[in-house]
Amino acid sequence: MSGPITYKVLLGNREFNGLFAAHTVSVLGDVLTKIALSVLVYDRTGSALAAALTYALGFVPQVLTAALLSSVVDRFPARRVMLIGDAARMVCVLLMTVPGTSVAVLLCLVTASGALTPAFRAARQTMLPEIVGMEGYALARSMFSGTIQIGQTLGFGLGGLLLLLVTPRAALFLDAATFAFAIVVVLLTVRPRPATSAGRQESTGIIRATVQGNRMILTTPLLRRLLFLQWLPTAMVVMPEGLAAPYAEQLGGGPTAVGLLLAAPAVGTALGEAAVARFLGAERRARSVPALLLLAAAPLVCFAVEPALPWALALLLSGAGTAYALPLDQLFIESVPPHLRGRAMTLAGTGSITTQGTGLAIGGLVAEWISAPWVFAAGGLTALAAAAATGRTRPWRADPPTVMQTDPADQAIKDQPPQHSDK
Repeated sequence: MSGPITYKVLLGNREFNGLFAAHTVSVLGDVLTKIALSVLVYDRTGSALAAALTYALGFVPQVLTAALLSSVVDRFPARRVMLIGDAARMVCVLLMTVPGTSVAVLLCLVTASGALTPAFRAARQTMLPEIVGMEGYALARSMFSGTIQIGQTLGFGLGGLLLLLVTPRAALFLDAATFAFAIVVVLLTVRPRPATSAGRQESTGIIRATVQGNRMILTTPLLRRLLFLQWLPTAMVVMPEGLAAPYAEQLGGGPTAVGLLLAAPAVGTALGEAAVARFLGAERRARSVPALLLLAAAPLVCFAVEPALPWALALLLSGAGTAYALPLDQLFIESVPPHLRGRAMTLAGTGSITTQGTGLAIGGLVAEWISAPWVFAAGGLTALAAAAATGRTRPWRADPPTVMQTDPADQAIKDQPPQHSDK
């Protein structure tokens, strides 16, 4: 793509449009499935634990996929991985609609569908730089991330309203239709490309290649720092999302207050990423990382004074600061050898989900002893400490290293130390 990259330029790209449309309907469909299945399982069992397990099983298998199977994304063309992943997930959802399906089978289908998600997501992300170029990557990523934030925020509310009108089984049929739509759109708009490891001799099996690739990524200093700096502070600043309900109750608010407390960080994130990606060039985005990290975490410390709802919502708009991850993510993908890109993006995405889930769990546990506002304040302080520890070498100022493109079985990636522009 030539010339300045804007939203208009991206939306004028036929392949990007197709990828973005498929992503958007998939996000809405996934949200709808989570709600419908939780309601369906709870209706059948009357067990809150079973309903929660149904929700969690969509995420847990992703860790195993990233740890053992992500080399599939590098060995096969990304477009094919996306199509097969969507088709398989559509079959899983359709099987869930079969009358009389036992709860045990439903849980197995949720697990299978969740296991396919990381490969689908990584395949899409590996295609982005090829479709929009590295100069358009940050803006494109912000659009995908913003869709997830807004889609989940609105989707859970709209999904709940939809279930007042249709049965959970009908909602699952709608989700299957979103997968079918995504398959057709990708087939019609996204052109085939070779696999990222095309032309390389893969002498090991999928599991061994995945483990070796992950090891190479995590033992490369620059790549490890970039991942940890994206994962750890964010895992702490998401704590308010997990405690929205008890905090709303503490403020004397009802369901509306809960919805606002959940929406504020998502809106802040979407606006922050859009602004940073659109109005800051690559160098300014990199220089803004410390300030954005401070914006993401410091306002949470102010919850120690237990602010009223309007002030709490204003503080939670600090989600805009999580845009600090944009330049880190771009440097990460530039620094990974092409033949490892699928494994790298799978690891990055799954690590983000896992650490955020862990952060939410820790926040809930700590809230058993101290009030929610103090949990938020502690999370903000911990996020600042994590940012200081993982970012002390300022990896966002490193130049993408020239990496030897060796086979994982032969040689570890040797990374140059970060090269700071102030030397």
